[in-house]
Amino acid sequence: MPNQILPQQIADAYRAVTLKGAWYGPTVAELLERVTPDLATKRPIPEAHSISELLQHLLLWNERIRNTSESCPMPKWEAEKEWAEPPIPWQELVMRWNKSRDLLEERIRTFPVEDLGKQTPGRTYLYETMLRGIVEHAIYHSGQMAMLLSLLRSSSA
Repeated sequence: MPNQILPQQIADAYRAVTLKGAWYGPTVAELLERVTPDLATKRPIPEAHSISELLQHLLLWNERIRNTSESCPMPKWEAEKEWAEPPIPWQELVMRWNKSRDLLEERIRTFPVEDLGKQTPGRTYLYETMLRGIVEHAIYHSGQMAMLLSLLRSSSA
């Protein structure tokens, strides 16, 4: 399998973007170290999500992906419902994110290589696409967090 990506490679990429080692800038963990509970819920752009909402969204998708299996298909995407979830207090949210991050990394790391080419239950794409996608998802939303944090810090300076 010279050209096939392995679960360990995906797990390494996930670790790099969420903990340490992202080539493009701060990881999710590095950004969260700079966020106070007060900054977490502020909106420097009225229509934008707060950092807290973005982290809660990442947590939701971590859990969905970690729990997806033949007996637990990926649920339908309902944006308006998902973004309307009751907020989790900041300290609890960060704690839950860290635990979920660790559990998802382990799930990816131990994912059977032979199952990467199987269809994700409840979706039209392969498990490999889903697992690679959670890495991209973390990068996308961490960029939003970084921008919000920059705006929040410059407005309070």
